[in-house]
Amino acid sequence: MNSTNAPIRIDIISDVVCPWCYIGKRRLEKALENTHNSENVQVIYHPFQLDPAIPTQGIDFQTYAYERFGENYLQKFTQVEQAGSSVGLAFDFEALPKAINTFHLHRLLALAAEDGFQAELKEALLKAYFIEKKDLTQDDALIEVLANFGWSAEKTLAVLHSDEGSDTVKEAMHYFRQLGISNVPFFIFNKKYALSGAQPSEVFEQVLQQVRSEIAPVTTASADVCDTETGVC
Repeated sequence: MNSTNAPIRIDIISDVVCPWCYIGKRRLEKALENTHNSENVQVIYHPFQLDPAIPTQGIDFQTYAYERFGENYLQKFTQVEQAGSSVGLAFDFEALPKAINTFHLHRLLALAAEDGFQAELKEALLKAYFIEKKDLTQDDALIEVLANFGWSAEKTLAVLHSDEGSDTVKEAMHYFRQLGISNVPFFIFNKKYALSGAQPSEVFEQVLQQVRSEIAPVTTASADVCDTETGVC
């Protein structure tokens, strides 16, 4: 007879162009590693758009940041760059090509969830945007990203030039707005505990330990079975 811990479910509401979402992701990953939960957790990403008014072709990032944050906008990013550096993320906001509308990226993430690689694609998109400085409004950039997960160029283009996944994304964003979530990242643990913002890893650890303490172990035992392949019972 063996006893194993039931998986912890973590729902994360975030945007691909949110640097604090990337930092929060890294801090959560550290907490999972420190609490030995890395292999026994189910992470599900949900869509949120920081600025749905950005046109589909995107806007030059420096122009956008100046108009939104003022002439000292780069100073506002200093804290973010320092926080990113502390978790191994080399942000450089002066080098970002565009501020982008992320609706199409959330559609890709919704479809990737159906194919079983949503978490991996989330990381890939964050890395492509913030670290590799790719223009994710361009088909070629997304074809390159999705190729790593077995999608052909034809499949990626077919999705991008359709509305596949749109209803799923819209419904999810509406649902979380109705819950009152207006800032991201936002983390929900086992549909019971919630954390807003890129909390320190120690805070994530405390919540994970609390959640784990409330989960009854799953016990498995060997017993007589019928073998569906051989027909032997």
